[in-house]
Parts: sequence; structure tokens; C-alpha cells
Amino acid sequence: MEIYLIAGSALIGALLLMFFLGNNTKNNQKLLIVSLLSLLFIVGGITYAYLFLIEVDGEKVEISKIILTNIIVVAIYLIGLFSVLRIHQKDKPKQRVTTHKIAIQGILVGIASVLMLISFPVMPAAPFLKVELSALIIFMTLIWFDFKTAVFVSFVTNVVHFFLPSSAPIIPLLDEMINFLATMIFILPTALILNKDRIQDQNNHYYVLFLTALGFVGTVVLMVLFNQFINLPYIYNIDMSFGQVLAIFGVFNIIKWGLNAVFINLTWKRFYFIRERFLTIV
Repeated sequence: MEIYLIAGSALIGALLLMFFLGNNTKNNQKLLIVSLLSLLFIVGGITYAYLFLIEVDGEKVEISKIILTNIIVVAIYLIGLFSVLRIHQKDKPKQRVTTHKIAIQGILVGIASVLMLISFPVMPAAPFLKVELSALIIFMTLIWFDFKTAVFVSFVTNVVHFFLPSSAPIIPLLDEMINFLATMIFILPTALILNKDRIQDQNNHYYVLFLTALGFVGTVVLMVLFNQFINLPYIYNIDMSFGQVLAIFGVFNIIKWGLNAVFINLTWKRFYFIRERFLTIV
């Protein structure tokens, strides 16, 4: 329980900083400071949790590994900000990329990383399957910016998660890349169909509900097929009937992506209001 309190506090801190960010659109130096402070909130919360609260394989995480993890997280964060800057400069050489935009994208990575940390099992028979709500941030990145930026934020978030102390995976980055794949499937209908002008319409909530429903159905179906025909037989060498896969992975993905779709539909308007009021997206 303590880990959720610590990670949740870090998340709330990052969100508060994000609101503060919106009130300072005229001062890019302050915006960069806010972005770095959000990273400090997240790294500090995660560090405290692993230092005092979490055990991996029955043992406390070594301080040297925590320090190394923090260095990697900070490096990925800064490289990510630089990469976004370079991508925007390449695509739009005549347009000035503000520190404002880059800072917000960095904060999105941080918030999504914390949401991945606050995961919880929902099936006693498969405690290794955990639900987390980082797709909410990836979806908001998509409608704030574009698909390419959403891919970047999701990818960096999963890479950061890999470097956090945890039990050794069978294949490095496997779980993170499966999560990345599922997230891309989930947001793909929105990326293909989304008309940002239509979001302004009076019935826009039905529009977003339709797109997230498409993403939900597509993700559940494709992840069941992925586990049945690729993941279980070829990666884990597990022989499982289709009925068993449906009962475990089908139910899990229904819960996980159903919750993400519900939270998106409950909160996207509030987040989009921040975008409309405080961001200048080109």
C-alpha cells in the first residue's frame, strides 16, 4: 500500500506542476524549471519507494542499483526532450519550437511512467498480469499533439519502466514492448479517424467514446490472438487451449483496456481544456 501512496504523491505533484505550467506560458525558463521539477518529484518518489518499501525477490534493492536506475531515467528523460526538439525542428524548420511544448511532453513521459508503476493485479490466478492506466496519458498526447509524439511518449515510458528495479524478466524488455504494442493498437483507431475540429462539436463525447470503444475491442481481440499464437507457444513455450487463453488473457485485457477507456472518457475533456487554454499546438 505504501508504494501506491508514494507513487501517487509523485503523480499528484507532477499534475500540479502541469497546471502551474499552464499559467506561465510567457516564460520559457520557468517552464523548463517546472519540467525538471516534475522529474524530481517522480524520481524522488520512486527512489524512496524502492529504498524503504519494496523488496525484489525477497531482498531490498541495492543502493547502487537505485542510483544507476535514477541516472538512466534522467538520461532517458533528457534525451527524450532533445529528441522531440530535433524531430520538430526537422519537420517544421521554419517554426519555432518552444520550451513550453518540450517541457509538457517531458512531463507526460513522467506522469505515464508513474501510472505504469501504480499497477495492480486483478486476477488471483494470474498475479503477474497487472492493470495500469498509462494509456490515458498516451491518448491525451495523441489528441494534444500527434501520433508520432504519442508513439515517442509511450516508447520512452516503457523503456523507463524496464530500468526500474524488478524481478528479472525472461526476455529483457519483452513485457514493456508487449505493453507498447497493445497501447499502439488501442490508440490506432483514434489516430486514423480523429478529426480534431470535431472534438469541438456539442456531441464530441460520443465521438471519443466511439473511437475508444474501437480501440478497446481491437486491443482485446489482437492481444488474445497474440498470446494464443505467438507469445505463449513460441516465447514462453506454454501449451494453452484457446478457452484458457480467453479465460485469462481475454478477461485481463477486457479489464485493463476497459478501465483505460472508462478513465479516458471521464477525464479527457478536462485535460483537453488545458490544451485549448494553455498550449499552442501547430
